[in-house]
Order: sequence, then structure tokens, then C-alpha cells
Amino acid sequence: MPTFSDLIHYQKKFFPEARTNMPRHDRTQMRIKLGIASLIHNHAAHGKDLLEVGGNIGWQTIAYRDQLIQDGSTATLYDWKDYRSEPVKPEVWFQQVDLETQPFPAADASFDVVVCNQVFEHLKNIFLPISQIHRVLRPGGFLIFSVPNLSALHNCVLLNLGHQPTTLAISSSHVRGFSIWSTTPFLTMSGGFKKIRLDGYGLHPFYSGRVSGLLKTFCHTPVWLLQKTHPHGPLWLEARQQTPTTTNF
Repeated sequence: MPTFSDLIHYQKKFFPEARTNMPRHDRTQMRIKLGIASLIHNHAAHGKDLLEVGGNIGWQTIAYRDQLIQDGSTATLYDWKDYRSEPVKPEVWFQQVDLETQPFPAADASFDVVVCNQVFEHLKNIFLPISQIHRVLRPGGFLIFSVPNLSALHNCVLLNLGHQPTTLAISSSHVRGFSIWSTTPFLTMSGGFKKIRLDGYGLHPFYSGRVSGLLKTFCHTPVWLLQKTHPHGPLWLEARQQTPTTTNF
């Protein structure tokens, strides 16, 4: 089972430029990455090929891959720009993808695990990438998905005081908001994915660890473990195309 110290080791080894001091937000982010690695270790370790969508530097992608026990396990990263550090490049294959406009370059059923950690809040068109994730996963494969929680405690307080939630700060790159209990129906549309587990991390400004029970509603970031299943209706992109819209996607 991966530990917090293990994640710190991966970060130091593959991203030595990372800052060593860790404010609350960074501690929460590290706990989320540890949670993702643990989900792979506990539920998807027998897979072989892993994709991270929007993995940025990619040091954590190596930690995720190393939870897979098959010989020759692979790690691939899709992003709009190659941010990989030099130590990461020999370990993680990169392909440039505009997630909002381009289909993924992989063939159908290419990966056993897809990780998409805090990416969709940056996208206007979320329907193409979630459809592509489903397409490139093998039957029974796992998606680990997270977004910042619009109903997080600190966001609720800010909004009720007349201020912009940090999740949708006007000057930030976040263009969509996701509340924890409204996101699950989106992810499981038409049975394309089955929810296996839902964890919550961070109760800002008080706590950076895992949150359980009723407090999960107010967590900073929820993390879903989903398994690909056979859909019984139209999936995300097709469903969106069937719905009148005033936007350009």
C-alpha cells in the first residue's frame, strides 16, 4: 500500500524543483494523489496500461503506474502541452491532445486505468473527453476521476457572504463548477460507468485529510472510482448533441 512518504519520494525524484514547504492546499493535493494511488493498488493492480488525462508534470503518473503489478506496465499522459520534467520523460509516454476538440489518439479499449484528476473544471466541452475516456478504457476498466467541489465548506461560506467561491474564482482558469452529489449522475449517465467508491478529501480551512460521513458533502475534492460497463442509452457526447444548446460545443 502506498504511503504519504512514498509520494514525497516520487515527487523529489521526478520533480526535484517542487517546493518543499507544503501549505494546506498542497497537503490536500498530495492526499488526493495518495488516495488515487491507493485506489489503483486496491482495485486495479492487475491492469497493465495506464493513462493520465491532464497530468501536468507527470511525476505522480509514475507513482500510479507503479501500483500495477504486471511486468511491462505502461504509463501515458495526454495534455494540451508537454509539461513533463526531464526525469519523467523516459518513464511516461506523452501525446499532445486538445481535450475539448480532439478525439484521443488511442484505439478503442487501449487502457485498463484512466486517471483524470482535477481537469474538467478547466474545460467548457466536457462531453467529448468523458466520451473518449469511456472509449479508450477496456471493458471492466477503471476511471478515477476528481474535480474541486463547488459545495465545499469554504465555498458555501464565501457564496453566502456574497463572494465568489474559490472553485470558480473569476480570474482563475476554472470555467465549470461541480458539486459532489450532482456530478455522480453525470459520470454514470446511461450506465456507461458504475460507481464503485466515492471518497472526499479536505475540509478547508480546518483539515487536509480524508473526509467521511455527512461531512463528505463539504469536502474540498471528491474522488470517484468508476468501472466501465455496457451503456443502456446514449452517452455524454451523443446525449449533448441531441439537446438544444446556445453554446458552440
